Amino acid sequence: MVNQWQRPPPDPEVQLLRGELTNGEWIFSESGYRCFIFLSGGGSVRSADGEVPFAAPCLIWLQARRGSSLQANAGSRGVSLSMSEISFARAVGMGPNARAIREALSRPLLFAKLEPQQARRLADDAEAVLDERMQDCPGMEDAVRHRLALLLIGAWRLSGPVMREVQPLPRTIMHRFLHALELHLRDHWTIARFAQEIGVTTERLNAMVRRVAGCSPLAIIHARLTQEAVSLLDGSSLPIAEIAATLGFHDPAYFSRFFKRQTGRSPNKHRQLSALRSHSSHSFAAWP
Repeated sequence: MVNQWQRPPPDPEVQLLRGELTNGEWIFSESGYRCFIFLSGGGSVRSADGEVPFAAPCLIWLQARRGSSLQANAGSRGVSLSMSEISFARAVGMGPNARAIREALSRPLLFAKLEPQQARRLADDAEAVLDERMQDCPGMEDAVRHRLALLLIGAWRLSGPVMREVQPLPRTIMHRFLHALELHLRDHWTIARFAQEIGVTTERLNAMVRRVAGCSPLAIIHARLTQEAVSLLDGSSLPIAEIAATLGFHDPAYFSRFFKRQTGRSPNKHRQLSALRSHSSHSFAAWP
């Protein structure tokens, strides 16, 4: 499913994301603002600056730019909302926080990981805009503007000090990373994929793991794979190719190069040396 806004949509426009069986894609060709509140699922935002993955529950707020797009994985549920610069300005208004809201929500992209209850409340605010438009009761325009203002305030709060305070602590990030690594060691995830699973940026994951462990996430992944490889080489008679496949390596030759880079010797050489050590220890143990 591709939603391409070639001309200005109804302003504001709300769309319910109902967990389609196929991926959904929004290609932005007009200026304005786009808000996505995902209750489940995930996907990525693409722009001239690169690709940013995301996982629900989360809020994504962005300024639409020609050539930018958002892709949601099949089964993702939530709400999307689009508004023009005019609707945005009217909703922000002239109150005491107006300037702070405008500055916070004028960034190219704002991503906020949410608790499920937070996501549900923001989605309710967006759905209320849709309800007002469908009912078309007296005062509908004013009601829509106020509903939008509530949503903007919620997004603003998540973009500021409140959001920074609820960022996971370094040791929490490290714990989540190690847990995800044990579950997906053989899947050979990228660091970006681990960061998406944990709910932080790739840069923050790298920085926090280095801060806690003194090495990069990639170094920990490689060390853990090597540890598993040594265990299988020493404790089983499986052929090297089967050990490689067990650890998620599709090419046995690549596995051998990886193992040698990590340990300084090939898997076959390691197994030979391990057998010699085992034989020597048994021989000495048999001495009177």
